[in-house]
Amino acid sequence: MDLFEVSGDTRWLREAIGLDDVLQKHYEDTEKGGFFLTSDDHQKLLAREKPGYDGAEPSGNSVEALNLLRLDAFTGANRSYARRAEQTLAAFRRTLTENPSALSEMLAALDFRYDSPKEIVIVAHLSREQAEPFLERLRTTYLPNRTVAVVTEGEDQAAQGQLVPTVRSKIAREGKTTAYVCAKKTCELPTTDPDVFARQIRKVQPLR
Repeated sequence: MDLFEVSGDTRWLREAIGLDDVLQKHYEDTEKGGFFLTSDDHQKLLAREKPGYDGAEPSGNSVEALNLLRLDAFTGANRSYARRAEQTLAAFRRTLTENPSALSEMLAALDFRYDSPKEIVIVAHLSREQAEPFLERLRTTYLPNRTVAVVTEGEDQAAQGQLVPTVRSKIAREGKTTAYVCAKKTCELPTTDPDVFARQIRKVQPLR
């Protein structure tokens, strides 16, 4: 997903979806939530471990919880990503409540879940390079909970729109690169001004 955001190449989002399909089929605990360390076609073990501790490297469950939430934000709810993320978080509720530092990376997923992640779409008229003034503002803004799609009108937008529904109806207004910033189905006014865009993405909605 990071590669998709950086490049706009739908190959990477398709790869992310494909990897999740493998996890869902062979690793997911459909009864209690979360993911096992070994697949269901692995050699038989006394017990299938379900990693629930973030050390120098985050556990697979922490990474996948955030991945599912991001996939839901990109693609919509049709594939039940959000529900599966909720099941994963619920599987580790006790640890998150009693010893949250043991799952520090999963706390990032929890933050994404209860925040109002920004859905950012930047539409260029002729080439991705035209979006650079907006991307410069984005790079200098601390915004961990967001999705970003940069599209060029025409074939590129049509290709991305097959996977990311939010890009389909967006246009480059008057032939100028235009940014759209939304959160929870509420959008700021589209802007062709990078400075206005910078102010929009810095807005913070308090937790309730």
